[in-house]
Amino acid sequence: MSQANIVCKPTGDTFVRFGIVIAALVGFALYFFYDGHTGYRQKNEVMCSFKAFAQMGQRAAEYTAEGWASSLQGKPLIVTEQQEGELMAVDGDHRYPLPADCEAARSCPPEVLDHAAMSASWNDCWAAYSHRMHFPIKPGEHPYDLGAIREQWIAGVLFLMLGGVLIYFVVRTSGRVLALEGSQITAAGRTFDVADIERIDLRQWGPGFKGVAYFTVKGAKVRVDGMTYGGFNKDKGEPAEMFMQAVLNQYKGDIVEYEIPEKGDSVG
Repeated sequence: MSQANIVCKPTGDTFVRFGIVIAALVGFALYFFYDGHTGYRQKNEVMCSFKAFAQMGQRAAEYTAEGWASSLQGKPLIVTEQQEGELMAVDGDHRYPLPADCEAARSCPPEVLDHAAMSASWNDCWAAYSHRMHFPIKPGEHPYDLGAIREQWIAGVLFLMLGGVLIYFVVRTSGRVLALEGSQITAAGRTFDVADIERIDLRQWGPGFKGVAYFTVKGAKVRVDGMTYGGFNKDKGEPAEMFMQAVLNQYKGDIVEYEIPEKGDSVG
C-alpha cells in the first residue's frame, strides 16, 4: 500500500463473524423444522402413552386377569382418529398429532397386557415400555397441537429468511472496498472527493471503539467501517488507520473526536 493509493478489502474476521451468525440461524431453522416435522409428534406420542399407562394402571385393579385381557383385546394404547391428513391422538375435545408409524395407535403393548404387573405398579410397566421404545421416562409438560406445529414451520422459515438477508450482506460486503485513490474516496458503496467532506466524526473510530467513523458529504452521512474493511491488525500495518491518516492529511475541515474527561469534570 502507498499513501496515494490505499485499498482496504473486507477482513477475514468479518466473514468468520458472518459465517457464525448464518450457521446459527440455519441451525435454529433446522431445529424448528425438525420439531415441526418429527419432534413434536414424537413428544406427543410419549405424553399420550404415559397418560394412557396412568389411566390403565388405575383401572387394572378393577379387573381379573381374564377380564383385563378381554377389555383390551383389539384396542390400541392411544385412541386416535384421522384429521387433516394427520394421525391424531384423541384426548377429550383436544387432538394432538402423532407420528404416522405410532405403534401405540395400533395395539396395546405387552407391558400393559400384563395384568399382574399393571395392578402392582403401572410406573414400573411404563419404565419398561419407555426403555424398550427408547422414550424418555419423564414426558414433556404438555402436548402440542397442529397450531404449535405450524408455528415451528413458520419460525423455521423466518430464521432461514434472516440467514438469506445476512447472505445478501455478505455478498454486498465482499464486493465493496474502503479506498483512497489520490483524492477520491470509496466508502459504503459511494465515491466522492476529499474536498466534498464537510465534517469527520471520529468518536467511534479506533480499535478500542467500534472502528467506525462518519463522513458528512454534501449533507449526507457516509459510514466508514474500518473494522470490516482493512481492520486494525498491527501485524498488517493497521490498514484502516493508514487509510484514515491519509484522508486526514488531505482534509482541512471540521473534525469531531472522542475526548476523555479530565478528573473532576462532570460527564453528561
